[in-house]
Amino acid sequence: MKLLKAKLSSDQKIVVPLDNIKYIKQMTPLKELLDGEELRNPIEVWEYKEGTGEKRGVNGATYKHYPYATFRGSQRVNAAIQLGYTHIEAIVIK
Repeated sequence: MKLLKAKLSSDQKIVVPLDNIKYIKQMTPLKELLDGEELRNPIEVWEYKEGTGEKRGVNGATYKHYPYATFRGSQRVNAAIQLGYTHIEAIVIK
């Protein structure tokens, strides 16, 4: 497990696998992270406890329903994936 840790300390932080997060893939990766700077703030995610896993859509196409979705942090997720991280610190928002 390669974890991208945030500088901000909080009791509410959790560790989330990057492959369990739905994020905007078209966002450009955060340049500061790619340039070697530390992650200042954890990403913010919504949590979906029910209905996760593989689903069937239109015409029987399968898709994955993710347990987390980014509220703020798609650029940080894209940068973390490019840098080879597998997990990231996040705060679950209600």
